[in-house]
Order: sequence, then C-alpha cells, then structure tokens
Amino acid sequence: MSHKHQVQCHCGNITLSFNKYPESLTSCNCSICHRYAALWGYYQPDEVVVSSKTTSSKTYQWGDGYIDFHHCRQCGCVTHYTSTSLSPIQKVAINFRMDNPSQLANIPQRRFDGARSWTYLSE
Repeated sequence: MSHKHQVQCHCGNITLSFNKYPESLTSCNCSICHRYAALWGYYQPDEVVVSSKTTSSKTYQWGDGYIDFHHCRQCGCVTHYTSTSLSPIQKVAINFRMDNPSQLANIPQRRFDGARSWTYLSE
C-alpha cells in the first residue's frame, strides 16, 4: 500500500508515511512535549508506516508508561510517539515539525494543557 505523504527526520533515516493530513495539530505544554517543541498530528496505528534507512528509532518513556517517544538514533530528531500496551487508546502521533511549514499553514493548531488541566485551551 502506497502512502500519499511523508515526513522525515533531519538526516532522512526515519520516514513516516501517511495518506491524509490531520484535521488539527496539537501543541502540548507537558514537561516532555514542551522540551521537544513538537507539533503532534494523531493517527490510528494502521494509518502510518514508519520506515528507516539504516537504524531503527530509539524510544524514551516517561510517567505512566502509556507513550513511547521515538527519535532518530543518528540525528536525534523526535519523529513520533506510539501508545504502549498499557495505554487504553492505541495511536501514533507524528511530529509535524518535520514537515515544511507551508504544508501546515491551513491546518488549525490547538494548544493542549498537559501540564495542569489536561484539557484543550481556548483558541
């Protein structure tokens, strides 16, 4: 199955392929997302194909163990996160900071308060 769109880490080792852009992107202020400065787009696991040229991604897990954050072993870019088996909801979140900003110009960005209230903030 061929996917219409792709994003890559800085060195091109990790590629994430998908068929459609998300309806919105999320900027979260939790302790890890704030540091990563990620802009997340959410998908079902079967909607994303992750591939690597030379080395697979390395993962980092924090807190409740629901999420594995993936980054490229070569250039260090945070590429995506995946739900672990502990999570009640299975998803893949692509870090759209890897995409060209012009591709994202018409996608609304939502702010999520992961640091305090665990709710979306008013637009």
